[in-house]
Amino acid sequence: MNGAGVSLWIVPEGEARRRLSALIETLARRFGGPVFDPHVTLLAGLAGPAEDVMTRVRTIRRAPLRLHFTGPEAGTRYFRCLYLRVEPSPSLTALHEAARKAFETKDEPPFFPHLSLLYRPPPAPAGIVEQVRDAAPDGFDARRLDVYSTEGGVESWHRVGSLPLG
Repeated sequence: MNGAGVSLWIVPEGEARRRLSALIETLARRFGGPVFDPHVTLLAGLAGPAEDVMTRVRTIRRAPLRLHFTGPEAGTRYFRCLYLRVEPSPSLTALHEAARKAFETKDEPPFFPHLSLLYRPPPAPAGIVEQVRDAAPDGFDARRLDVYSTEGGVESWHRVGSLPLG
């Protein structure tokens, strides 16, 4: 499955990043999906060179925020086969709205904050939701917004820049 364009990702750091990275790697190895960096997508499929995207990202008012997960869920899409839903919050909604305005995008599809754990064709493996419930952190303090090139296959995605949230 291929991505497109440039994406803005809210990324965990420290212990949350280590736990989520290990979980993503274990699930990919066990169930045959690609390994990817843990992230919550703020915006995806942005057009233009990454440098232009970075310039616009600098105009977004940013502040650190706490993201809380409501638990693992199985999805019906390749990029959401298994994910942790992120509880909506005023600060997350404000950051998303500011990013949308900076890039003049519509909210289509509607913002669905989540952190994917497994990319693969659905359905998710039987019993997997219960198996990962205790392995995942309950959330993380977001202090960084990364800009990723998400052109092509997951293995070719890479970070092109990073800005602090605050």
